[in-house]
Amino acid sequence: MIDQLQVDPALLESIADRLRRAGAALGGIGEPPPLDAGEAAAATAELLATIAASTANLAGGLQTAAGRVADAGLLYQAEDRAAALKISGAP
Repeated sequence: MIDQLQVDPALLESIADRLRRAGAALGGIGEPPPLDAGEAAAATAELLATIAASTANLAGGLQTAAGRVADAGLLYQAEDRAAALKISGAP
């Protein structure tokens, strides 16, 4: 059993970067073009608009998650440095 927390800052930054890139890719999709769906055109347009809005929300959520993961990595590093200074007796 591990009795200590070990955080790899490079791994956290890699995760944050992947989340950022995924969010950017989804955010770049934009609105779908109109489709010729005959009698189902209105329903199809409504469905595609709902999907586009959900995709935009997901993209925003991925960007938010990326920021939080990156912030957590910085916090872990700062707290680790502070703890090391306390242990070493440095002011």
